[in-house]
Amino acid sequence: MTNMAEKQKIQYLDMLRSIAMLGVIVNHVSSPVMKMMYGRNMEYWWIGNAVQSIFRFDIAIFLMLSGATMLGRDYNLGEFYKKRFIRVFIPFLFWLVAYWVYRWFNLSPKLQPQGFQPIFNWAVELFRNEGVSKHFWYMYMILVLYFFVPFIGKMIRKLKHSQLPYVILVWLTFTVLFFTKTIKVDGWPYIMLKAKDYLLYFGFMVLGYFLVNWNFPAKKYRHLSAGVYLFTIVFTSISVFIASRNVHKLDLRFFGSFSLNTITQAVAFVLLLKDSKTSNRILIWLSETIGNYSFGIYLVHVMVISIFFNHGIFWTMAYPLISLPIVIVLTLITSFAIIFVMRKIPGGKYISG
Repeated sequence: MTNMAEKQKIQYLDMLRSIAMLGVIVNHVSSPVMKMMYGRNMEYWWIGNAVQSIFRFDIAIFLMLSGATMLGRDYNLGEFYKKRFIRVFIPFLFWLVAYWVYRWFNLSPKLQPQGFQPIFNWAVELFRNEGVSKHFWYMYMILVLYFFVPFIGKMIRKLKHSQLPYVILVWLTFTVLFFTKTIKVDGWPYIMLKAKDYLLYFGFMVLGYFLVNWNFPAKKYRHLSAGVYLFTIVFTSISVFIASRNVHKLDLRFFGSFSLNTITQAVAFVLLLKDSKTSNRILIWLSETIGNYSFGIYLVHVMVISIFFNHGIFWTMAYPLISLPIVIVLTLITSFAIIFVMRKIPGGKYISG
């Protein structure tokens, strides 16, 4: 690969990573609109629904990027796990403790446990019930997937690139069968349910590895990719509305990573940006910067959203089309600033993310 092609590919991956990170923040900031307004103010609810439907690809693309950048390499196991431990586990462990402390300080004085044993019991219970913070589910999942990356990658590389679509088709078939409950998992042991989820999430990594390295004339079909992406937005928002109306309560199944519309949206968006070029220095800087800081931003952004909420910076402060962009931009900038400053502190780069 030439230097120019390599540079273009890096820009492409940075762009996807930064937009996926923005999508995570958008979805976390706007989700309360849907949860609070369903059945009360449907105009506001539809705004939240539409905004979230635009960025359903966030987690899928993060996983696809991991597959695209990791499955194509051969690893020395010791070096691979050491690097993941330093770059991923240590920052996560730091923020895990930080969220425990933050959650304790946010309890009312009457509910704050005092003393080592009561605090320890409270921390364990919080971990069991919520994983400390609900967005950490991704970290628990990705740490498990990373453990198997060297082995799955070796298996994938033994296949011809023309054989990968069949692997993806098998994954997609089982994903749809589980999502539609054609294959019922009621009564499955917890460990089997988790193994099923991890295998399905691994499918996104294989999909990303295939799409990014696929010699596909993306430019020729860019309008088609854009059309499919726009269709998934409309389909997702309407499907959520119909599903919720049918069960007389909020039903967010079509927002899930394993829904066919989410998978289609992620594929369409990846192909939409594939082989794209930009000479806009500001856009390039933004995508590189956000992409470089995305892990730390992901780890801290939920705390930032919570702090904003405690100080009245929430979607309810104005009409949603006004308040949501304000809170989203403030969350992104503040999260970036926190990680930026932490990286400037001696040793901070090892814990900031």
